Amino acid sequence: MKIDLHMASTTLFMFSPFSLMKSAIIIDDSLPIGLLANTAACIATGLFHHQPEAYGPEIHGSDHTFIPITKIPILILKKGKRDFEEILRRIQSTDLRHMIFTKEAQSTADYNEYVKRTEGKSLSALHIIGIGIIGDDTQVTKVAGDMPLLR
Repeated sequence: MKIDLHMASTTLFMFSPFSLMKSAIIIDDSLPIGLLANTAACIATGLFHHQPEAYGPEIHGSDHTFIPITKIPILILKKGKRDFEEILRRIQSTDLRHMIFTKEAQSTADYNEYVKRTEGKSLSALHIIGIGIIGDDTQVTKVAGDMPLLR
């Protein structure tokens, strides 16, 4: 199966009202808790990369300023018994922006090393541990609506 790793254009947010959008992070729930948290954090940073309009404004309290968070809900889901190839096939039938996170990315603290481990390789040569999707609420539900929340 050929998978297009290129994420959708940054125009995604320009044409979709935030109230009609959501995102989901689908994770290999067999990972230890710390790696689960790291996977979700890395995917979230990638999904919202170059999308400043997805964030709300700073909130000023009486003694602290809270940094902005996304205006778009982020569901954290378990992939369960599905394999990531099936999930990617579901994504390909939509207009969702997506990103793939691999064990090769998680197992290094140096970005250049990550590039060396993944550049030029097919997905079948890598170990996917999470996928993030963002876009129209209905399409996100179509892809991930039958997956349970990670609790």
